[in-house]
Amino acid sequence: MIKGILFDKDGTLIDFFSLWLGAAKAVVIQFLKENELSEEVKERVFYAMGIENGEIDPYGGLAYKSYSEIALDITDELSREQIYLDSRKVRMQLERLFAEYVTESQAQYVETADIKAVLDSLKQRNIWIGLATADTVPSAKNCLKRLEVLEKFDYVGADDGVLRPKPEADMFLEFQKKFGLKPQEIAVVGDTYNDIRFARENGGVAIGVLSGVSQEADFCGEADYILNSVGELPQLLEQI
Repeated sequence: MIKGILFDKDGTLIDFFSLWLGAAKAVVIQFLKENELSEEVKERVFYAMGIENGEIDPYGGLAYKSYSEIALDITDELSREQIYLDSRKVRMQLERLFAEYVTESQAQYVETADIKAVLDSLKQRNIWIGLATADTVPSAKNCLKRLEVLEKFDYVGADDGVLRPKPEADMFLEFQKKFGLKPQEIAVVGDTYNDIRFARENGGVAIGVLSGVSQEADFCGEADYILNSVGELPQLLEQI
C-alpha cells in the first residue's frame, strides 16, 4: 500500500519546456558575457547542458542533474576547447542566473494537470506528499508557492548543498525516516529515467509520467506504471 509519494518537479508537476528551455537560452547568453566567451562556444555550452538543435535530451543534464553536475559537464566540455573555468564558480553562476530567471514575475509555471486537485485527493487518502528535485531549495519552494500548493507538501527535498541528487538515496531516506515509512510504501513519480532509477534503487514504486522530456521507451521498461500525467494518479491509486 502506498503511504507516501515523492514527486519530481519539472516535467512532472509543471511543464518543463515552457520554463526551462527559455531559461537555459537566456542563461547561456548571460553566462557567455560574464565569462567573456565568444558566441562560437555557445553550442558547446548548450550541448553540455543536454540541449542540441533546440531540443532537450531526456538523458541530458538539464533534464535531471543538479547545478553542480551541470557545471562539471560545462567545464569539461569547454576544456576541450582549451577554455578552463572553475566548476565551483560556474555552479554559483548557474544557480544565480537560473534563479533570477525562474523567479521573475513573467516566468511561466504551467501545470501538467490540476495539481491542487491531485494533491487534495492524496491528502484525503492520508498519503504523505513530498518533493524530490534537482533544483535548489529556494527555487523549488518558489515554484510551489507560485502554484499555491506549498502548504500541501509535507517534505521538500532539493539541492541544499548537503543532500546528494537523485538517484542517490538521501532524499528518499530522509522522507522515509521522517514519516516512518517502509521503502515499498513510497512511490516516486517523475518524467525521467533518473526518477525511475531513484525509485528502483531505493526499493520504492516507480511511476513514470509522459508530461515531461521522456517518451515511454525512455523509461527502459523499468517503470512499474506509466501515466500520461499526474492527473491520472488518483485513478491509479484506486486500482492498486
